[in-house]
Order: sequence, then C-alpha cells, then structure tokens
Amino acid sequence: MAKEKFLLYMLAGIFSFQAVVFGAGLYFCTKSQNVNDVCPNIGQKYTQTFNVMIATTLALLTGSAISRKE
Repeated sequence: MAKEKFLLYMLAGIFSFQAVVFGAGLYFCTKSQNVNDVCPNIGQKYTQTFNVMIATTLALLTGSAISRKE
C-alpha cells in the first residue's frame, strides 16, 4: 500500500512540475520578440514530455498492482 501511495504522490508531483515548467516556458516565450524562433512547437514538446512522464508512472502503478496480486 505504501508503494502505491508513493507512486500516486509522484504522479501528483509530475503534474505540478509540468504545470510550473510549462507556465515558465509560456511566460518567457511571450516576453520574447520572435516567439516562433525562440519557442518553436512548444505545445507539441510539452505534450510529448507529459505523455512520457505519465506513461512511466502509470506503468509503475500497474506493475506494482500486478506484483501484489501474485
């Protein structure tokens, strides 16, 4: 049970970290004169990073649940 709780806190931490990083990125991109030169495809990069972090955490949760049932 403690392992699942830790992984859920880690998932919440990932959401928080991503929100802060994306917010900071958007802030600095909007302050630049040439947004397309400084921050090309920022939305796509954010989505890719977010998906990998979430998939990894969910895989750990799934593996934890499977190993507990055996």
